[in-house]
Amino acid sequence: MTPSHIIRDARLEEARELAELVNYSGSGPNTNGIDLANWSNQAKNGEDPFDIGAAIIASDKDYYTYKNMRVVEASGKLAAVSMSYVAWKRTPEEMEKISKNFRVFKELTNTIPGEYYLDSLAVHPKFRGCGYGEAILVDTEILAKDRGFDAIHLLVFDNNIPAVRMYEKNGYRLLCSRPAPIDPDIPYTGNVSLYKKNL
Repeated sequence: MTPSHIIRDARLEEARELAELVNYSGSGPNTNGIDLANWSNQAKNGEDPFDIGAAIIASDKDYYTYKNMRVVEASGKLAAVSMSYVAWKRTPEEMEKISKNFRVFKELTNTIPGEYYLDSLAVHPKFRGCGYGEAILVDTEILAKDRGFDAIHLLVFDNNIPAVRMYEKNGYRLLCSRPAPIDPDIPYTGNVSLYKKNL
């Protein structure tokens, strides 16, 4: 039986839990997650990488913030999360500062400045198979429409078959792809693909 759930805005006091949850978006069969890898690179003197992530999410100085997140709360626990916002084009100088493992994602989002972008969607492993991924996907689409957008874009690894199936089932269509970086921190080989759905 699917637990009762609500979908709501994320909260500041949930920053640590949000960091752990959103990291599942960039994880795969053989990795701990792209976000965790990035936070680990920033950690110093034994800092917990998830504390780094939580501090970033708790801030409102960048797009990567709890203010851009929505969550599925099921039986009092965070079951799924989405993070979405308006994409923008980064300058060449900004691109140079981005880790090589993240650059392909920014190269693709540079092609959709001003468009609504679903950056991350993750479901906690304990809650998979309950329909929460699709539920928060639909919630993000409603959010985009309410903000005046007529389309939504997202990125997905083409070898993340369950995610690709869900997006295509819900009307998302492939626009373009670029090769994923070859690195132990990257969860899938193959391509990173940009998808779009007209709303």
